[in-house]
Amino acid sequence: MPNESAEPPPPLIVCIDANVMVSALAFGGPPERVIDRLLAADFAHVTGENILAEVRRNAVHKLRLAAGRVDAVLADIRTVSSIYVPMGQTTYIKHAKDNLVLEVALAGSSTVLVTGDRKHLLPLSPFRGLVIEPPSVFLQRLR
Repeated sequence: MPNESAEPPPPLIVCIDANVMVSALAFGGPPERVIDRLLAADFAHVTGENILAEVRRNAVHKLRLAAGRVDAVLADIRTVSSIYVPMGQTTYIKHAKDNLVLEVALAGSSTVLVTGDRKHLLPLSPFRGLVIEPPSVFLQRLR
């Protein structure tokens, strides 16, 4: 009988929404563990300049976190990520900022979008082959 090996699973390509990164910086918990796994290169990461700018804006200006710490974490994230600049020419949903997040995730061929957005993004899952899930569910996927 020939030895038939199963095909390897498709690569895990992940887009992490800004709200998860901000929560990681401000509060820890599952969002922080997601970022730790990202920095350990446990999966391929896709992000956008829009997402990174939103993280910095919210973490520094709204939550008043130390700019140096935020910038250092964002620099680390940049080194392990493929970065896209959304054009904003495609409308998937009405919420403009979340529309750009979807554009980045799809442009980068993401298989998973990790978000805490219960209003606009989580209810869409699955969306055009993209699984959309919160950090706690994503961490279970990585076990």
